[in-house]
Amino acid sequence: MGKPLSADALLYSALFNERGVLAALIVTQVVAIILAFAPNASGDIWLHLGAISLLLHLTVLVSSSFLYLCRRFLEKQTRFIQLSFFITSYVLSTAVFSLVFSDIAFDIEGEIPLVFFVLRNCIIVLLITLLFVQFLLIHFEKEQQTKALSRAELDALQARIRPHFLYNSLNTAAELTHHNVEAAEHAILALAALSQAAMRSGQSVLLSDEITLTKQYISLESWRFAERLKVEWLLPEHLPALYIPYLTLQPLVENAVCHGIEPSPSGATISIELHVTTHYLTLIVTNPIPIKVVNTREHNGMALDNIRSRLSIYYKGRAQLTITNKNNQFRVKVVIPKHAEKTL
Repeated sequence: MGKPLSADALLYSALFNERGVLAALIVTQVVAIILAFAPNASGDIWLHLGAISLLLHLTVLVSSSFLYLCRRFLEKQTRFIQLSFFITSYVLSTAVFSLVFSDIAFDIEGEIPLVFFVLRNCIIVLLITLLFVQFLLIHFEKEQQTKALSRAELDALQARIRPHFLYNSLNTAAELTHHNVEAAEHAILALAALSQAAMRSGQSVLLSDEITLTKQYISLESWRFAERLKVEWLLPEHLPALYIPYLTLQPLVENAVCHGIEPSPSGATISIELHVTTHYLTLIVTNPIPIKVVNTREHNGMALDNIRSRLSIYYKGRAQLTITNKNNQFRVKVVIPKHAEKTL
């Protein structure tokens, strides 16, 4: 119970999203119905139900709001402190609203009946809260295990991409040392910048940084293919300040270079498009497929499979990667939500 939690590890953070709020409202109303239709209930049952419902909903609303306002502080506390805040806030809210409603809605007269009324309500809420805490602990531990497995899988997929990307870039710089020392120096400097960006701490980068990374990769490949490599950028005038998983666009372009530029003696043009809508960001990379040319490089499809898997983990299945091969044009389209929960 006293185990420290990592940053942003709030046991009851699930209560603050849409599903959590809806679940709290439903459970609160179910408890109100059970109490109103209890065998010892007296008076008009429907009026009694309305009063109990109002009392419980106000208690849950005030307690949840208080916990939400304190979430930044609670995230840094131990599990025991978080649960203590949770239980105390609900019990105190119950006591306060029981006192307020005792005369307004329940006609409680006398000191002893009032104490019994408040104490009974607090005990009921305490028992329900303790039961709910058990479900919270089970849910939290399961969620942490799921995140750990996803984190391990995501790291493994990223580890498979980074060596492939760095190997190609180093090979380019090595070839340039035999032909153009100055060009090799520029290529190595560009590779250093790319390596720094690729190994940046954190799992996501700004969209503009990912585009910069991709342009640096293209500058490296330009030393290899010269005029054979042409790139057409179709970007909006103003890039949104969005975060995406790093190495999302660059491997798409690298795949286009491998399949569309490298096997073509005359070269080709790669098209890179970016479209922004209200809720989604769309990346489209298109490259021509050389006719009657066999690409001898193996495992080129691994990058696309890795990206699809990483996006599925990062966006919890809400991102899409689709491939179209039509009229000798290979088209990769990535659609990701603009607003995503950073859970990893």
